[in-house]
Amino acid sequence: MGEYISSAFASIWGNKVRSLLTMLGVVIGVTSVTTLVAMGQGLKNDVSGLIQGLGSNVIAVTSGKVDPSAGAAPNPASFISTDILTPSDVSAIKGLSGVADVSPMSLVATAYKVGTKTATPTIAGTYPNILQVLTVLNLKEGRMFTADETAVTVLPEETATQLFGTASPIGQQVLAGTTELTVVGVSHQNSTSSIFGSTLGTIALIPFDEATVLNKGKVGINRIIVKATAPETVAATKTAIHNTLLAQHNGTEDFSVLTQSDILGLFDTFLNLATAMISAIAAISLIVGGIGIMNIMLVTVTERTREIGLRKAVGATRGAILVQFLTEAIIVTLVGGLIGLAISLSIGAVVAAKTPLHPDFTPAVLATAFGISIFIGAVFGIWPAMRAARKDPIEALRYE
Repeated sequence: MGEYISSAFASIWGNKVRSLLTMLGVVIGVTSVTTLVAMGQGLKNDVSGLIQGLGSNVIAVTSGKVDPSAGAAPNPASFISTDILTPSDVSAIKGLSGVADVSPMSLVATAYKVGTKTATPTIAGTYPNILQVLTVLNLKEGRMFTADETAVTVLPEETATQLFGTASPIGQQVLAGTTELTVVGVSHQNSTSSIFGSTLGTIALIPFDEATVLNKGKVGINRIIVKATAPETVAATKTAIHNTLLAQHNGTEDFSVLTQSDILGLFDTFLNLATAMISAIAAISLIVGGIGIMNIMLVTVTERTREIGLRKAVGATRGAILVQFLTEAIIVTLVGGLIGLAISLSIGAVVAAKTPLHPDFTPAVLATAFGISIFIGAVFGIWPAMRAARKDPIEALRYE
């Protein structure tokens, strides 16, 4: 086997340009697949960390029927409706024994302006107890609004800096559409967390009734965020919330009650599907690369016909000839795979340094790169190797 491997490297080195062009399809394919899989895994890790940062006893109620256990990706439109959940649902949930705190979230589609400066936080109308529900969100300065206040807001730290720079925004005015809001506090998150796509550090809080005013009088609830009394009571509390809302909605299950693990499952379903689809498209280049390797190996077999005849004349078996050329095909793809993996790792390092995403090159990803390379070489190299093995030694020696 050592002789076969050294012969393969000698053949590659003797035809450097041709070998490099032959490897190109494998290089592109391995680079694409490993980079995309690593980015998908990194994104899953980041999302997992974000959701887990919310706390193990947080439960979210959303409109639309979502079944994380089914394994199918839910319809994204089911998350948009604001006509299904109602303030009476919030009151019903609040009365359950396993619920410590509850607050609705009503989103407002507008921007904040101060003079010529504009910021676009996610504006959410909530109850004042939202800081008790989402304990990862704290006040950096100022205070939370009270239940009877209107036309006030708590800015996220990032938005406060965008609109007011280093000056304190407390007591200052911001314009939300045509409505002036007084800044009473600045929020700060103590961990990098998000909820349904919005990083908590970018959520501006306003009173729930003020959100209704800004939404032109429409009482709309996008989410109901619930804090269970303890992590161990989450499952029972989820069941109680589900049964209560089912009664509230006259037996129609047009809502979903999601725990932290349910939300993680949903994101995993989305990300796995997206990664698989994109990787499948990128894998087409591997097929093209494999066909190129088969073509070049057939040319190589023809060029080395006399060598094959000579080896058979001195006793080489069909199996030995087949292994020799199959080893050469595998070495070509393996070298291409290593080059592709090196490029992929370089791309991952640049992405990690320049973007918030952190590609995760797990041992499984690295093993996949090696496995793909060997598989392509074996599959597309077997036919040329068999042709070489079947050559008649006498006819091969006569070949000019």
